[in-house]
Amino acid sequence: MGSKKNTQASFDSPAAHTLLFFACVAWGGSYAVGRFGLSDGSALWLTIWRWGPGAIIFAAYLAWNWKRIGSSLLQNIVPITVVSILGIVIYPATLFRAVAETTALNSSLYLAATPALIAFGSVLFWKERVSLAGWFSVLLGITGSLILLFRGEWSALVGFEIASSDLWAIASAIAWAGYCIAIPLKPTGFSEIKFLAALVVTGTVILIFMGVVFLPTDIPLPNTPSTAWSMIYFAVFPSILAFFAWNKATGIVGPAVAAPYNNLVPFLGGIFGVIFLGEAIEGYHFTGGGLIISALVLNALAR
Repeated sequence: MGSKKNTQASFDSPAAHTLLFFACVAWGGSYAVGRFGLSDGSALWLTIWRWGPGAIIFAAYLAWNWKRIGSSLLQNIVPITVVSILGIVIYPATLFRAVAETTALNSSLYLAATPALIAFGSVLFWKERVSLAGWFSVLLGITGSLILLFRGEWSALVGFEIASSDLWAIASAIAWAGYCIAIPLKPTGFSEIKFLAALVVTGTVILIFMGVVFLPTDIPLPNTPSTAWSMIYFAVFPSILAFFAWNKATGIVGPAVAAPYNNLVPFLGGIFGVIFLGEAIEGYHFTGGGLIISALVLNALAR
């Protein structure tokens, strides 16, 4: 899938595709880590814990460089806040809530639709040109994700119904798609570190305000080693490092080219489940994973 703006970059930027793959590895690992040590707790406060350690570091970075960057941050507070609310606040909070109220299958299923949403949004808002091969790569990736999510049993797909508890998962998928589409709102001249720092600090301030106002007595603390290590993982890899990698790569190749990588997350999550949690590997893993990888190759080659 190629954007008119970034056609050459989509094929000639292996570093960008490596960053996208790294982000998917970190997010795929979240499936195994979440089942290992984060099975319950307040969705809002778990999100605060997810971003809190990084927010402290980033706040110190912004304060140290305030004389040099403070005015530009204030001038661009509106786009920063919009992107932060979508990706730092709404997406992870609704995802944690979705996992608590519905199945992991349902949560993953709605996220599998985000590449198509991102592609449509990129065309609508940024006038990206998506080739026929690009749209086919989206369809191929979604098909592979559905095979993984429904374990190759199409009867389960036909009988699938949207329950009221799935609304949080739907909101999470829409927020993530919105975040990916909104990344190009990054102000001109902002480095990736500066942009991510502003997003994380802004989002964490909003989250803490919401937590104090609405759930002041529901603050979860790491009460076991597995919970503590899981929170550290979420704070470092799927949050700070993965978001930095995704933002950087999306800035190079565009949201539409980055979109199909979302389908790689459930595939990698399944691999980590097999390796670290002893889950069984089945034939549908190879079929679904093969389609997703084929979609990524086609997406990179599409002109």
